[in-house]
Amino acid sequence: MTVNVSISLRWILIGSVLTTFILLAFASMYRTKWRYLRFQNIYEYRPYSTIQTRAMERMNWYLELTDFEDFFSLVNISTSVVSTRKTEYRVGDEIKVDIVLYNGRGERSTVGGDMLRVWLRERSLGASVSGYVIDHNNGSYTGIIKTLWAGNPELMFSIGNTKEHIGIYMNIVQKYGLISFLRAGFKRNNMTESTLCSVVPNIPGVKEYCDFTTQNFNMSFFCGKPKSMTCEDWSVYERTSNHSCNKKHESLFLQYRYFKKSVSVLKVLSNIGSVRDPQVPCRDVSSTVTWYTNNPTGYFYKRQWKSLICKSSLEWKYNTYLKCLKNRPVLMTGDSTTRNWFTPLSRLLRLHIMIGEHEIKDKAWQKFAQAENKYKGLSLYWTPHEIPFFSHEQNKNNFRSVASRIDELPGNKSAIVILHWFGHLTRTTHQQYRDHIRSAKKALHRLLRRSPNSSIFIKGPHSFTYRIFLEPFDYISRVYQQILYEEFRDLQDKVYYIDQWDATVGNENVGIHPVYPYFNQMMLNFVLSFIC
Repeated sequence: MTVNVSISLRWILIGSVLTTFILLAFASMYRTKWRYLRFQNIYEYRPYSTIQTRAMERMNWYLELTDFEDFFSLVNISTSVVSTRKTEYRVGDEIKVDIVLYNGRGERSTVGGDMLRVWLRERSLGASVSGYVIDHNNGSYTGIIKTLWAGNPELMFSIGNTKEHIGIYMNIVQKYGLISFLRAGFKRNNMTESTLCSVVPNIPGVKEYCDFTTQNFNMSFFCGKPKSMTCEDWSVYERTSNHSCNKKHESLFLQYRYFKKSVSVLKVLSNIGSVRDPQVPCRDVSSTVTWYTNNPTGYFYKRQWKSLICKSSLEWKYNTYLKCLKNRPVLMTGDSTTRNWFTPLSRLLRLHIMIGEHEIKDKAWQKFAQAENKYKGLSLYWTPHEIPFFSHEQNKNNFRSVASRIDELPGNKSAIVILHWFGHLTRTTHQQYRDHIRSAKKALHRLLRRSPNSSIFIKGPHSFTYRIFLEPFDYISRVYQQILYEEFRDLQDKVYYIDQWDATVGNENVGIHPVYPYFNQMMLNFVLSFIC
């Protein structure tokens, strides 16, 4: 009897211990999950986050802005008031910039929504760093910039996009699909004909359409039906100068954007120990970290990019890259900005760039290309993304989906994939942009199943203010960053996000192709330092 009671008590105690252990484990898991969710929620509301995840919340508000009175009704950089709270700082301090916007008539703005930039530059030191701007939704803003070097930097301010620019542009692309139409060329025997194209069947003057969505890998694409031929006679494709906006709005887009000015010269004193270069090697940083960085992600000093995320120890040398990339096929996708990464890497590895059987020696190409040395195990590939792609006349078959190129990468290989969608796709809708991302993402899942050790990078949007473009890049970049964040949320532990906005705002990039000395080489070297 006593023995049975003793055994029962023992089992009760064991059961109590196990129950307690299980409850504690679940509690720990719950706390961990709660902290993770809480961290994500906090992240999504931080104005200093590299990736802004609330840009689309104001979409409907912007869509209510369908016109503007005149240029004097827009916020004006000359009449607006920009000031700092002091003029002397130490390295590591935050500069707070007070901004109050006024229009061309000197009337104070009472609403937010305008896209602003602040940054520091000191040309004699080859130094620059971008800041971020908080919108108080009443016409006033606060710019925040971190001081990262001692000297006399110049505080710079610009109006990237007015709210009217954003609203009118978004309305146009929502209605017509593209801000600049494309053209399809049809050929049969000696006959030729061309029609305008867009991603939605709503082109002024066009009543009958050819639906080329299937041929564009299930991403919508429509062209006017030719009069003397059939849709099956489609053979070539090219950009046009036909805009879907009227002359008044086109004038706004082209003439009233990216005004910048120098606010003041500041004094920054040294403060040893306040800002140190990161000591963690980039190869020890998880991809998840790259999605949750803060502004600034880095800065230029003595014309060198200095990351604040991690320490890059990768040298731009032949033997170093040969060792890193041997037997690792590299696929770069996107536009000319990734092509400008592909080209110097091919040269460093002493490879010839080929399109089919022809070597390419100039830069004016927009076709799938490869550079290989199979004896040394080197394979590099570059491909443009799908239509819409604004190029000179091309055979329609030159454009393949990014997904189809990813699917061609071999299994059981540690492939390297660098993805980019921005410049050409800023001319279309955010829905179309999301379709491109989702198509490629499905292929990435397939790649990771057959080659789980592959490394995947996304090159984020960069700033540019090319004069012939109509797009409000500052706002579009935020929307597209949000879409990338949302679509890759379940793959952030396998996909790296490479911010390009901070670097290109700080060095005042103007054209679609960054021209800062050795910029492409520095950025690519930084990217590959995560895996080499």
